[in-house]
Amino acid sequence: MYTVKDVAKIFKLSVHTIRYYDDLGLIPYAKRSQANTRLFDDNDLEWIFMILVLRDTGMNLKKIKHYFDLYKKGDVTLSERLKLMQEQRDKTISQLNELQVQLDILNQKVNHYKNLSKGGAGTWNHEYIQSLIAKKKSTIT
Repeated sequence: MYTVKDVAKIFKLSVHTIRYYDDLGLIPYAKRSQANTRLFDDNDLEWIFMILVLRDTGMNLKKIKHYFDLYKKGDVTLSERLKLMQEQRDKTISQLNELQVQLDILNQKVNHYKNLSKGGAGTWNHEYIQSLIAKKKSTIT
């Protein structure tokens, strides 16, 4: 069994955050000692890990709670859970695509400055940037 402090160290979270997740019902099977101290087992650590994974994808705690509530109801909620995960996956894919564009631009800038620092010609790709701007413009018309 793990204490709140142990769990906080494992996941590099504050003790307050662990308590908050528990108070919200996000760690549904957490136990209490006779002294009313929170105690967690390996199964609880999996719930906390899933909270963190879903939070990292941008899912808010209300949606995570909804997902966990559906999970606890069993197989009758499979289609609803699938839909929720597909929506979050689609959002994550969109975020990845945006990050890839940002990484491409940073890589171009790094190469541009490396070439300039070696006395070479700049390599900034204006056409690529203009194509990205055009995509953004097309969303407002």
